[in-house]
Amino acid sequence: MTHYHGNNSFRSEFSGAEILHKVCEITSPLEQVGDRQTQDDRLWSAIPGIVWKANADGWVTYLCQRWEEYTGVAATAALGFGYLARVHPEDRARLLPRSRTSELPPESYEILFRLQTREGTYRWNLARGSPANPDSHKVLEWVGTYIDMDTIKQTQTSPQAEPEFWRHQGRSEANFRAENLCQAGTVMHAGEHLQAIERFINVLSQPAGNLCEVLQAIADATVEAIAGAEFCLVALPESDSSGLKLTAVGGAENFAAGKTPHVQNKLLWKAFATGEPLLLRSESGGPLPAAACAAAIESGESGRLGVLAIGNGKDSTAIDAETQQLLAVMGKQAAIAINSARAIEKLKKQEQLLDLQNELLIRQQEELEKQGRRIQQQKLQLLEAAKLKSHFLDTMSHELLTPMNGIIGFSQLLLRQHKQLLTGQQTEMVGRILRNGKNLLVLIKDILDLSKIENGRTELETEEFDLGHLVMDVALEFANQATDKNVAMLVGVCLENQLIVNDKLRLQQVLVNLISNAVKFTHRGSISIEARELNGDRLVITVQDTGIGICATELPHIFDKFHQADQSITRQYPGTGLGLAISASLVKMMNGTITVESQPKKGSTFRIEFPRKINPEKLQS
Repeated sequence: MTHYHGNNSFRSEFSGAEILHKVCEITSPLEQVGDRQTQDDRLWSAIPGIVWKANADGWVTYLCQRWEEYTGVAATAALGFGYLARVHPEDRARLLPRSRTSELPPESYEILFRLQTREGTYRWNLARGSPANPDSHKVLEWVGTYIDMDTIKQTQTSPQAEPEFWRHQGRSEANFRAENLCQAGTVMHAGEHLQAIERFINVLSQPAGNLCEVLQAIADATVEAIAGAEFCLVALPESDSSGLKLTAVGGAENFAAGKTPHVQNKLLWKAFATGEPLLLRSESGGPLPAAACAAAIESGESGRLGVLAIGNGKDSTAIDAETQQLLAVMGKQAAIAINSARAIEKLKKQEQLLDLQNELLIRQQEELEKQGRRIQQQKLQLLEAAKLKSHFLDTMSHELLTPMNGIIGFSQLLLRQHKQLLTGQQTEMVGRILRNGKNLLVLIKDILDLSKIENGRTELETEEFDLGHLVMDVALEFANQATDKNVAMLVGVCLENQLIVNDKLRLQQVLVNLISNAVKFTHRGSISIEARELNGDRLVITVQDTGIGICATELPHIFDKFHQADQSITRQYPGTGLGLAISASLVKMMNGTITVESQPKKGSTFRIEFPRKINPEKLQS
């Protein structure tokens, strides 16, 4: 089976069932390793000094947390031969442990060397190392500690006071002289590896546009950094975790046109599943490379992200165990680069989303501003129209008032002389003219009052007067009308002090509107008018009737201008609907309130509340 990605492909020796093996099912060993390492950290934290573990050739595989606290360098960055960067150059060759020994069990060692602290100064430390497999002639792993001995070293003044471990150190160094040349070669290889990692990191440090470019940079940088690598493959898991997908190829120029380097899928899968770097050599030739190595791309935070693989088509010795470890370090660095690229892509998407949202907000703001300007323009137009309407009503009211007063006056004059000049029919017609004229006069005055109130030209003229007498006088004006309709009228004045300070004419106008409405809409029952004190400073007048009442839907609009419950032309009760609107405005100017409670066919109760003495300087307009 062959997988394709873009123009790249690699041959698979797996069956379909094997490739469908889920990645999530083979990544669990990483969690187990992490748990074990955490337990080791807690155990070794109780040991004084820096605890370390290294392979036989000095490749460090573990450094405890005290390494970072002492040197200021992260333990992950010092793995491999990275720790040598903090060792004094003159002491590096002596510090590397031996991989072979002729003694059984292998001999432990102690070496005095200088280690650079996080402040940048070198301090003397004692390196103690012991083989982890003492029963074998060949050391597989070293375990040891670095202990700060600088104070003792600086206070050492005479050879006689030299402690036992200094003498042991001398003997250990004598035993190592024969191997110095071999160790120097190892240090040279470590330096080359450090340089390779540095070149790799420098390439990855260059800014990249997207994740694809970062993956290609990883592949190219790996080929450039590792001398024996002719090509490099980067494979990441499929989105559905069904397999590994080839995402980048480095060193393709080393192959003939149309040919793509490839390695065994089993090598890639095993490296990804175990997290261990693997090396595979092939002597049979054919399409497989002579030497291939694969290491997991992983980090402690995000786990395994993919596989980094290199190969050499002809030389099976071009890739060795040291290269294998070097590739593992590059896999960790590649994981950092991939995580950074993904984070940057996520941030870019978020920035694009924010830019889009900002653009939408700007458009919405511009539209709101346009609507606001339109509303403001409409408001000005409405104000201008209202001003013109009020001016028109004011003018027309004055124009109608003069002839209407003449009509009423002449009608009254004719009625006084009807016995001498008019017949019975003529007298009735003149009386009708007089009544209609008075009705029109009331409407004209209402319109004129409304116009003055809207234009702010209405002022209250305060004076002291007897409220009880005012209530009685207004009630008597409508007593005959109530008697004609067989409606009882009850008046009650319960005031300890009947003198108030208010605008007498305007308060009379309010009472006339309320009582006239009560008489108009009441056909049986009674009308009750009451004036009383709420407290020493507030007064209340209620007008209650048993008339037709007001439905609940009309109550919120009862004080609106030109509003009537019956808006039809053939309505039973005439009027302009301005009386209650004018009354509400006048009561508000008196710093008072007017309310109504009503039920259909049961009657209505109007209640006005106002202060005993109004202050002209604080009157509401």
